[in-house]
Amino acid sequence: MVTLTAPYISGFLAFRETPYLLEALQRLETTQPPLLPQVVLVDGNGLFHYKEFGLACHLGVLSGLPCIGVAKNLLQVQGVEMNEEHQSQVRALPLTFHTGRDQNDEQINTFLQRGRIALNQRTSFH
Repeated sequence: MVTLTAPYISGFLAFRETPYLLEALQRLETTQPPLLPQVVLVDGNGLFHYKEFGLACHLGVLSGLPCIGVAKNLLQVQGVEMNEEHQSQVRALPLTFHTGRDQNDEQINTFLQRGRIALNQRTSFH
């Protein structure tokens, strides 16, 4: 368990959580190297962050591991209009998978299928 000292500020999750996630990965690499993941699913955005560099990107760059952003909420993205139609489409999706670092949509799809994560019409890849 980690006690976070910085407050949550929308859009700045990576600055609050990346140091602790990175420390956990480094501790795992030191104490249990065979358990170091080949890919990390991150509870946050990657490229679909409104600054196009969310938590998944930060962690991927600093750890050197491929990271996939798994977001509960799709943030404002350039070229995506934030209106009622957009909101209703986002609400229909349980999770949004999108690239964070060192992978593409095909690789994400293959990884999720191998991991037996249920893929259906309500799963989105970006």
